[in-house]
Amino acid sequence: MKRNNILHYTLELIVMLGYLVLGVTLLTYIINSVPMDRVFIGFVLIADGVIGLTDYFTWRFSVRVKSIQSAIASLATVGLGIVFILIDMEPTLLCVLLGSFSIGVSVARIATAVINLTRQPLLNSIKIIISITEIVFSILLIIRTMNSLDVHMTFIGIAFAVEAFILLVEFIVHRYQGI
Repeated sequence: MKRNNILHYTLELIVMLGYLVLGVTLLTYIINSVPMDRVFIGFVLIADGVIGLTDYFTWRFSVRVKSIQSAIASLATVGLGIVFILIDMEPTLLCVLLGSFSIGVSVARIATAVINLTRQPLLNSIKIIISITEIVFSILLIIRTMNSLDVHMTFIGIAFAVEAFILLVEFIVHRYQGI
């Protein structure tokens, strides 16, 4: 019988709860019509990057080596979040930077998901679909700037909630199977 690693389980639960809290927070802000300013978006990016790094460290070593682009994208996400918080910029520039950056991160996530598709097909298929959809919303964000910021952030909130649900399903399946 395999010994269960408490640290590994704890990190998986932190990632699930982190995505769920982040998704619900974004959706709550959208429902309550709270304006999206650069500081809020910066903190969302920092939280997403930290959760992404935590997710990277939950993978087994063999998968972690193949997924270094995901860790780099998470570090860059934290960096962009810090830039958004510290530097005062026009909203249109913020939208263009966020859209361009989201396209790059989505490409990195697609590459990671394709590499690991055989390991966790459900999770990685959902990540590919979410990333492709995010590319479309990011292009709209670049073109329409502030007019599509709320729509883009709504999509991000829903994507975080869906990813949290899929991670919960994967967690339950893997614990039940003893993987």
